[in-house]
Amino acid sequence: MDAGEEMRFLNRINRLVRRLARKTHFTVRELEICLLIYHKLVKDQNDPQARYVSTHQLNMVFDTVLGISDQVVAGRIYGALEGTTVTSHITMGTWARMLSLLLRGTLGEKIDHCFRVYDISGHGKIRREDMMVLLRGCFVKHAQEEVEESIKDLVDILIRRLDADHDGEISLEDFRVSIRKSPELLECLGQALPDRVHVYAFSRTFLDRVKKF
Repeated sequence: MDAGEEMRFLNRINRLVRRLARKTHFTVRELEICLLIYHKLVKDQNDPQARYVSTHQLNMVFDTVLGISDQVVAGRIYGALEGTTVTSHITMGTWARMLSLLLRGTLGEKIDHCFRVYDISGHGKIRREDMMVLLRGCFVKHAQEEVEESIKDLVDILIRRLDADHDGEISLEDFRVSIRKSPELLECLGQALPDRVHVYAFSRTFLDRVKKF
């Protein structure tokens, strides 16, 4: 992409950038770079009709840049941001909001995000059977009976820790209250965020302010 094309693209998205600046943790310049990355990914498809980053490309970004190689997990993460479990692409606005959350999100934003990732039934509740499905992916495969018993035991423990109102299901409010008390449980049902090493490495490529750890 030459300087002229870059300038034309930035002029075209000027209003979107201003709008996103009020909804993300990025500066205007950081958003411009963020969306230039998006634009270059679209161009890499070598399809003149392409307008969006495909989920295939997004899976590659998650794997190579964010350190999340499990495509099922990646799908849950960007599906939670799009508000759907089935999508073939990701919009420019969702891309910006996704990077804002993953790179600079507050604890409150991450709590709500993780809950959406774990709410695989889409009912606004994390149920015992949902937890079983999520935790199966976290266990190394041994004898099936041993795995199932271990998962059941872990689910029992997590329900006791997370079910603030003791109704047998985890609501968003239950999750918020419990994680505020015990932040170490934020990703207790599987990875929903990139680790700090990948966040730091990616942030350094285009953000003005990068927190060290």
